[in-house]
Amino acid sequence: MNLSSALLAFVLLCFTCLGVQAGELRLDDRLTPLNAAGSLQRLDDPDGLLTPEQAAHAQGWRPLPAGLSAGFSHSTIWLKVPVTYVGNAPDPWILRLSNALLDDVRLYLPTGPGSWRESRAGENLPRALWQVRYRTAAFPLKFEQTGQQDILLRLQSKNALSVGVELSPQAIFADNTRREFLGYGLYFGFYLLLIIFHTAFWRITKVPESGWYLLYVMSCVWIEGLTIGLPQQLLGLSVGVSDPLLGVGIALSLPIGVTFAGRQLKLQALFPRSFRSLQGLTWLIGISGAIVTLAGHYGAAAQMVQGTILLLIPIFVSLAVWLYWRGHAPARFYLLAFGVFYAGVVISFLRNLGYVPITFWTDHASAIGTLLHMALMSLHIINHYQQLKSAAERTQAEAAELALRQNERLEAEVQRRTQELREEIDQRQRLEVELREALTQQLSLQAQQRDFVAMVSHEFRTPLAVISTSAQQLARNLDAPLEKNQRRCVNIREAVGRLLALVDDYLDHDRMAETRPELQLSACNLPALLRSVECEFDPGRVQVECTLAEAHWQCDQGLLRVAVRNLLANADRHAPAHQPIAVRVGLDARDCLWLEVSNPGEPIPEDEQNRLFQKYYRGRQALVSPGAGLGLYLVKRIAQMHGGDVALLSAGGAQPVLFRLWLSPASAATPHNHVHASPSAAAMDWPAG
Repeated sequence: MNLSSALLAFVLLCFTCLGVQAGELRLDDRLTPLNAAGSLQRLDDPDGLLTPEQAAHAQGWRPLPAGLSAGFSHSTIWLKVPVTYVGNAPDPWILRLSNALLDDVRLYLPTGPGSWRESRAGENLPRALWQVRYRTAAFPLKFEQTGQQDILLRLQSKNALSVGVELSPQAIFADNTRREFLGYGLYFGFYLLLIIFHTAFWRITKVPESGWYLLYVMSCVWIEGLTIGLPQQLLGLSVGVSDPLLGVGIALSLPIGVTFAGRQLKLQALFPRSFRSLQGLTWLIGISGAIVTLAGHYGAAAQMVQGTILLLIPIFVSLAVWLYWRGHAPARFYLLAFGVFYAGVVISFLRNLGYVPITFWTDHASAIGTLLHMALMSLHIINHYQQLKSAAERTQAEAAELALRQNERLEAEVQRRTQELREEIDQRQRLEVELREALTQQLSLQAQQRDFVAMVSHEFRTPLAVISTSAQQLARNLDAPLEKNQRRCVNIREAVGRLLALVDDYLDHDRMAETRPELQLSACNLPALLRSVECEFDPGRVQVECTLAEAHWQCDQGLLRVAVRNLLANADRHAPAHQPIAVRVGLDARDCLWLEVSNPGEPIPEDEQNRLFQKYYRGRQALVSPGAGLGLYLVKRIAQMHGGDVALLSAGGAQPVLFRLWLSPASAATPHNHVHASPSAAAMDWPAG
């Protein structure tokens, strides 16, 4: 790439040096090419009917500051080239036109007064008939007379009429032609290598950018080669082939260039919908231009496509500047690489449209800009691929490391899950043990219930028999003495009380036996409750000492009444007759409610003290009195349901037998929907009396 660029620059420098403007086009023995810029005159012939003699004497000639820039014109353009031919000048001189896309070029040399010799060239004439085999129209100048004279050129073309004129001795022309062919050989050889390299690069990498760049380069080479006339010269292409090929190439270069430029700016990611719409519009214009070209309207299609390109270039450049200002990284390289290319294209188009003069630089602006653009783009794409490759390698390394970490994480997860499964198995084994224990307890409970039913049935028979016997005696002997009837009524009353107590014990036991018993909390006036329970015993038998105000406590009033009555009934059974049972109620420092029941009586054996609150347990002293063994058990369950407990503080003997019932402040003072027995209540700190 560096060698071809250097050689092309050398050739262009040679052209620049050889094309120095002479103050006068004097054809003498100096072997120096003469550029006619500044010496030309122009005459427009709209109908193309003027003869050389008429054109030579016409009044509409205008001097040109440089070469001809007539744009796309349907008129015939005449150029006058004034020269002074010196007799010792080398013969022949070669007149060369810079534009290879002229359809009809005719040169007229004066041969005498009113007579002219005509020479023809241009794409309408087969190249085999050209007098000089060259890529552009060129004519050998054979003067029949010396001195000052005018050379006339008659030009017609459907392409842009942008023409520069140069005169050089035949030997110099031949040397410059060889240099030019060497330069263009290196120039297009560079493009050929570029196409071959990027074709292989694209097939190997499958990178979309490389594919679009390959298509982009091929379209540029297609247009550049046909524009300078090399395929026409080397292959002998006629205008009927070369113009459609060039027109279609220019038309399709619009959507290809827009797509490639947009992808370089990453517009498909920034503005996907707008970019797709722009692509569709340019493809529509490009295909329409190609169709118009193939229909034979090359000039109209070229103007349409080139006008669209001239409109889009400032839009893309402005967008790139705005994106660069916003910090979009691809915009910086875009402005560099596409800036030189756009500059060359704009200069060439403006030259074709007649807005800039014909000079060496405007004539080769597109080729120079394209060459620099392609070199920068090739380096950029290769560098971009290297970056992608490095990024892919980094990604692969990161993926490998991530996979390693993932494997480690999975191993840790497997270990964790294995441990969880082991714990779950252990838990299920524990649950199995618990279920077996629960089943055992259920079986035991069923056995207890059967025992309980049998016991209650037995206990019910005695008071019912007493009631039945006393009622029969009353019925048989209504005239019996008052004392006997009162005694029988007392027996009935005691039997009924015993039945009520048994019913209460049975119902409360059934409620306590639930797995999750519920408290039915309500406001309870505790002093009033104590007074109502006291009335169930003989007057003076129960002495209550309550220091509480008549506040309303939140508790299950029915259960608390059962607990208090069972404590008093237990004391009443074991206390000597005519000796009071003491009841004391109060609050401790932690606002815990306590209730103590004490009575004189025989001491409770030590081996029975820890079993007093067991279900169905009856001590030796209780065997002589009726009962089911549920009273103290229900007292303990009710206390636990209220967040408290019950305990035997004194077993009797020297001191009275003393039971204490304790309720927590939360349970006694705060309403609850569900309160469950606390298995650790007995282990709590027991409040002092």
